[in-house]
Amino acid sequence: MRTILLIAIIGLLAASCSRPDQEPDFRGIRHINVHKVKGTKAELTAEAHFYNPNDVRLKLKNIDVDIMLEGKTIGSIDQDLNMKIEKTSEFVVPLEATFNIGEIGLLNGIISILGGKKVNVTYEGTITASVHGYRTKVPVYYEDEVRL
Repeated sequence: MRTILLIAIIGLLAASCSRPDQEPDFRGIRHINVHKVKGTKAELTAEAHFYNPNDVRLKLKNIDVDIMLEGKTIGSIDQDLNMKIEKTSEFVVPLEATFNIGEIGLLNGIISILGGKKVNVTYEGTITASVHGYRTKVPVYYEDEVRL
């Protein structure tokens, strides 16, 4: 009898520590801004929007996203986090990166800064979240035009 009770308790504990039913849903990137242009360096900020469809809280552990400007990788975001995400809720992850404008070509970079040219920005990578120790990687892919 004790053995059956012990097995039942262990089974219940294991079931309660299961992985989330669904991975967080990537909803897009908003509020993309290029600012603090100084010399050949510029700072890009944005907000990644997600939705947690699970009925359990998650923890955001890591952001690993490459930033491409006009098809060329100009920087990456690799941040370790410990952000708590409420159950069945939307959440926002701030993104920041400093990149070298020279990576897209000096002349094109100068024209972009002086003329306020629109450029194509692509974010591609993953965001890692965990629940009860189980980690899941959520793919991120987003394209937009930004005026420098």
